[in-house]
Amino acid sequence: MSFIKQLLNPFVEFEDQKKGDPAKEGKQVAATAPQAAPVVAPADENAHHPLITDNPSPAVNTAAQTPVYSPAGTITSPMPEHQQYFEKLIEEANVKNPLFQGADFKEFIDSKVDIDDITDEVLKYRTAFNILKSSGLTKEKLLSTGQEYLNIIGRDLNVFQSAHAQQYQKEVRQKEALIQKKAEELQALTQRLNVLKGEINNLTQDINLTKDKLDTTKNSFLLAGEKKQKEIQTELDKIAQYF
Repeated sequence: MSFIKQLLNPFVEFEDQKKGDPAKEGKQVAATAPQAAPVVAPADENAHHPLITDNPSPAVNTAAQTPVYSPAGTITSPMPEHQQYFEKLIEEANVKNPLFQGADFKEFIDSKVDIDDITDEVLKYRTAFNILKSSGLTKEKLLSTGQEYLNIIGRDLNVFQSAHAQQYQKEVRQKEALIQKKAEELQALTQRLNVLKGEINNLTQDINLTKDKLDTTKNSFLLAGEKKQKEIQTELDKIAQYF
């Protein structure tokens, strides 16, 4: 059962408070509150919402503004600032919108809170309604204004989702695309680095082979020259000795 149905269910027969009337027993409510349409964010690329456009990065570091999460990691309780936002949204609509002039759904809820000491829920709802009947509140107005408050919240949720989608695209998607680009650049650099490492290894092996060959040639040449020098010197020594 939706919230609005739960709220208005006690109003069955609230024009006729008599009990035990056979004509009334089992009678269904003629006018029930229409279901609120599911919230679907419109494709509005220029949506502006005060919580995003005017305050794109709200500070929520205090404990009072920290959302509550379930063990599964889903949020279970909204932050107080967001609850206060919708309270203010309803309050401003009640004051500024001509549709809500006089007693309406909001005044009914406020009256119900004022008599919260009444423990019987049916009596509490009917008492709150009877208090406001003299101010022109009718069942039809109660239903229609309650539905309009639902619509106001629904429209605000839609605008918020569109503005949030824009913010997400700007602050998250673009950075995700940049990360992807950097990752591709890193992959290309890594591949290039591996190629360079391979080339360095090959050149190092070539250098080592060349150095070994050159050193061998040099050492062999020097050894041969020294040997020849010794041979010549030996002959010179013998000539000097023998002659």
